[in-house]
Amino acid sequence: MGIKVLLDTNIVLDLFDNNRASSEKSLSKVATLLKSADTLYVNSDTLTTAFYILRNQKKVSFEESLYAIQETINICELISIEIEDVNAALELCRNKKCTDYEDAVQYICAKKIEADLIVTNDKKFVSLDIEICSTMS
Repeated sequence: MGIKVLLDTNIVLDLFDNNRASSEKSLSKVATLLKSADTLYVNSDTLTTAFYILRNQKKVSFEESLYAIQETINICELISIEIEDVNAALELCRNKKCTDYEDAVQYICAKKIEADLIVTNDKKFVSLDIEICSTMS
């Protein structure tokens, strides 16, 4: 049995945008995690954000963007974001434990599923008690 792993939005973007510097390493890391029978998770906001960035910043076609979302949910379990999660993330930001709201939501979602690991290439990502792994190291 594997571990529970939350993928940050930047990792999902790496999987579908081979122009990103960390794309190849993120693809390799996710493949390794899947082979280890680890359970991968993303939150619902990650899907929306990834779709938006692929379409509007990377100019990926509508069909390719839909494909990216479909493939993500084929390999990852989806974590819904509830009002309690939003409030918990806001509280982390208000208490200055986290200075990035999106990261705070990711962290709260990881706590919600009792994740063992968060995979992110965000150097400023704050995790109070869950191991962080970068694909760039």
